[in-house]
Amino acid sequence: MHKAFSQFTIKSFDESAGIIKGIATTPTTDKVGDIVEPLGVQFSMPLPLHHEHDRKDVVGEVIEATATAGGIDFTARVAKDVSDQIAEVWRRVKGGLIKYVSVGFRPIAYEPIAGGIRYTKWTWDELSLTTNPANPQAAITATKAVKTPLFIHMGTKQMSIAEQIQHFEQKKSAALVGMDSLIAKGVTLAGEDEAAYQAHESEIAEIDKHLARLKSAEARQATKATPVGISSVQVIDNAPKGTDFVRYTKALALSRGNPMMALEVAKGLNYGPRVETVLKAAVAAGTTTSADFTALIDPAMMANEFIDLLRPNLIVSKMPQVRNVPMNIKMPKTTTGTTSGWVGEGKPAPVTNAAFSDLTIGEHKLGAIAVFTEELLRRSEPAAEALVRDDLIATIATAVDVAFIDQANAGVAGVKPASIANAATTAATAGTTAAHVRTDVKAAYLNAANANQPLSSAVWVMHPATALALSMMVNSTTSLREFPGVDFVTGGTFEGLPVIVSTNVPGSGVAGYDVILAVQNEILLAEGGLSIDASREASLEMSDAPTNDSKTPTATTLVSLWQSGSVAIKAIRGITWVRRRPTAVYRISACKYA
Repeated sequence: MHKAFSQFTIKSFDESAGIIKGIATTPTTDKVGDIVEPLGVQFSMPLPLHHEHDRKDVVGEVIEATATAGGIDFTARVAKDVSDQIAEVWRRVKGGLIKYVSVGFRPIAYEPIAGGIRYTKWTWDELSLTTNPANPQAAITATKAVKTPLFIHMGTKQMSIAEQIQHFEQKKSAALVGMDSLIAKGVTLAGEDEAAYQAHESEIAEIDKHLARLKSAEARQATKATPVGISSVQVIDNAPKGTDFVRYTKALALSRGNPMMALEVAKGLNYGPRVETVLKAAVAAGTTTSADFTALIDPAMMANEFIDLLRPNLIVSKMPQVRNVPMNIKMPKTTTGTTSGWVGEGKPAPVTNAAFSDLTIGEHKLGAIAVFTEELLRRSEPAAEALVRDDLIATIATAVDVAFIDQANAGVAGVKPASIANAATTAATAGTTAAHVRTDVKAAYLNAANANQPLSSAVWVMHPATALALSMMVNSTTSLREFPGVDFVTGGTFEGLPVIVSTNVPGSGVAGYDVILAVQNEILLAEGGLSIDASREASLEMSDAPTNDSKTPTATTLVSLWQSGSVAIKAIRGITWVRRRPTAVYRISACKYA
């Protein structure tokens, strides 16, 4: 049932009979933009007179009403002597505390207008005495206004057909509850109870009719629905890069490497559908290097995201001109080049040939173990995940860099590649002054030039301490920096060539650090996948240079992961490299520039 609030004017009181004569003026335009035409009213006397829209609180009846263009003149009788409650309502009306009436009606004919609805024909069901509501607009719009046949006003919000259906279903349920409460009294209905029950029945019948109209309109809209024109929807994960790989790793670690258990861990920690999909697909094998696993898009993408985070931390990945090649191949290299000569008229051209040998790029993998407490792995906040991610990156990056740049690494056939500095031309530094530095640089450049190495592809690799010393050198005569291009944070340039800084360059503050000149396009790089394994039962030698050997075991201190409540994560990274020629690298040792 719809309602419209109007202020009424009391023309006269009949104290003895409780008669009110007044004018109920329907608004020209109400607070939601609707117009209820007074001359469109249909009614039959008497009409119930309620207080505050409570159908159980009947305070009297409307006994006469006349519709005019300016409003509706009405005469109502208040049953002031029936109860103290009704007598109090009567006193408030006389005292001017109750200033409004609310016309309850059912629309018969209406038409849309700018900002609302014009009700041209309507059935008047009841009249209520009411005080000025605390929120008159909400009270009106929530019960009366129909913006169009498809929407209901709710303040400034419009209800869709589906929302209207839900709204009226709830009203129907409330009416049924009211009917059941009357039946539950256990007596025959009479008087107010009978009237209330019939009112509920009438309301339910109206609601059922309107629900049928709404559902019909909903069906018509469905047949007219057209595609919105979006060919595809892309869901972008806003989690930091590598987060899903770290979550996958944590789930495996907490489940002792069992993918089925890891799947349940991932669900319990709300790691998301991507991680769960990978763990479901990885039941047969939990590594990104196996054929079954790398065939999956999500696992490969997750591993690649982590590798992308790892690369900026590697010395070799900071060399943009290295040559990327597949693993486990052989490439021919020239050992003796061809010769040519000038040919005179009628003279024979010289015959020559080149000598070749094979350059083998092996298939190597690097393993690193990082140990975390179970409490840290169970924590799912971003800070904990970032800590695990950064620790894994640092562990793998350090192992790769040391093997790549430390001249002491001679390599092991079938196990690991030799360092690019191993067996390279080496010279001890000439000294500590700027002049000595230039002497060292000249020797390095001459070595590359004499071997026909392209210096345009060369790069310096040094420890940040060495870069700091070079950047702080000042000429005693000019007070200018000797090597202004060197930056101990970003590297910068040194004597015309780029600088890569890394704390993994071998040496010490006492003995000095190596400085290496490497020709990038003479270095061949092959990269593979990344595999993860985990254990909580192992005992580890907690050292970055373990001495224990299963063939010739020695006494050492081992830490039980189970006893200490820790988890070890082992990362296996497929990576290898090789120099095309030994002259591609020049090493200056024991640099202590001051």
